[in-house]
Amino acid sequence: MKYDQWKMTRRIEEDFLKSLNFLSTLFQSKMQIFQNSVPYDNYINDVVKRMVTPLAARNYETWRKAARVSTRSHFLYTVLMEELKQGIKKDIDSQVISNAVLIKTLPSDTAQKVVRDIEEYALSGLRAEEIEKLIQDKTRQHSRASARLIARTEVSKTTSALTKARSEELGLRWYVWRTMEDGDRVRKSHRIMNDVLVSWNNPPSPELLVKEKDVGRYHAGNIWNCRCYSEPLIDIDDVKWPHKVYINGSIQKMSKARFSLLI
Repeated sequence: MKYDQWKMTRRIEEDFLKSLNFLSTLFQSKMQIFQNSVPYDNYINDVVKRMVTPLAARNYETWRKAARVSTRSHFLYTVLMEELKQGIKKDIDSQVISNAVLIKTLPSDTAQKVVRDIEEYALSGLRAEEIEKLIQDKTRQHSRASARLIARTEVSKTTSALTKARSEELGLRWYVWRTMEDGDRVRKSHRIMNDVLVSWNNPPSPELLVKEKDVGRYHAGNIWNCRCYSEPLIDIDDVKWPHKVYINGSIQKMSKARFSLLI
């Protein structure tokens, strides 16, 4: 069964991007000083919390709705209510920390890209005045491009991490890899993963499956510019059988009886 709520929240991503673009504007003139300042640290932590907290709340609400229609609803509600009492502060805090560390690299990441540009311009024989103008333009382009990449990637990765954390709390070991199902906008290596059951303990390398360059093993939504998301398998009958399953480095069509042995 599909739940649209499992999808990445576009509004949260856009708000996060606005904050990152604001950062980009601020540090363009005084990168190093700004990057090491207390106000910068405080602002970043606030930006990340404003992204992670609503994602966590939405993720919780999605689980609650999914539990209503599951044959394991009583079990899920019991666990979820207990979690609500205790909170998942540790998971949220973990996401805040990892995101904050990444965002703090925005100034130095931009600076490194601009340095490479300078080397290219110098070798091309441009005058100092021309290089200065190009550096200003490139700094703006690089910082905003990095902000866009971080906004999309980190919102998706945070959603995936929260879903994974709750799945582990509930003892749910599998999820369905979902794409946005909008044709060629989905990369080839991810189209092949759509509607495939994946174990949280065994992330695939989608690129290897389509004989592309390997970029590592990862879960849905956990790589740059990925809009895919993970839909936890709450009950074995939430999907139709036989079903596609990622196992032993390949995608196999599997019967319900055979899959039951894996869970």
